Amino acid sequence: MKEVIRLVLGNVFTNTYILKEADHCIIIDPAANPKRILKEVEGLCVDAICLTHGHFDHIQAVDPLVKQLHCDVYISEDDEEMLRDSKKNASVMAEPFTVKAAVSHYQPVTKIGPFEFEVIEASGHTKGSVLLLIDDLMFCGDVLFKGGIGRCDLYGGSFSQMKETLKKIAKIDKDYKIYCGHGENTTLFEEFKNNPYLKEL
Repeated sequence: MKEVIRLVLGNVFTNTYILKEADHCIIIDPAANPKRILKEVEGLCVDAICLTHGHFDHIQAVDPLVKQLHCDVYISEDDEEMLRDSKKNASVMAEPFTVKAAVSHYQPVTKIGPFEFEVIEASGHTKGSVLLLIDDLMFCGDVLFKGGIGRCDLYGGSFSQMKETLKKIAKIDKDYKIYCGHGENTTLFEEFKNNPYLKEL
């Protein structure tokens, strides 16, 4: 049975998730405070770090975690450039940094250890934002929030692309539990009823 642990980390209160099954886990969007994350995964086999997109507040702990855990890192091909450029990843708004770790790219179905994700391209917040779907769980980064959507005015953002992504999401007929990049968790059907950006489609 899968378990999701949420850690709220960093100076913009980013949600970092640890998805556990038995003695395996995946770290999703390690925002900051690698020591806190390492404490949470102690004794587990960390199969990978999975990134929903390339903004600084979702990637800040990648390098120190890879140094300790020697695990793979996954990101969409379109957002890899953000890891290597502090202006593109917006870390210039804090302490500029880049990620040195090598990365792998998602496939439409990505199998990592015991975890098998359906990966849906979800551009708009960034060019390479993705939704990670597994069982009844959706990790959406900054694409969707409870009652809102992610901003589209930073590098790689596009409101027109976000609208196309929202149309794609509106066609999903399963009530996923949504784990957002910031703020509270929600469900897809709740957002269909209450999120103004989805209601207007």
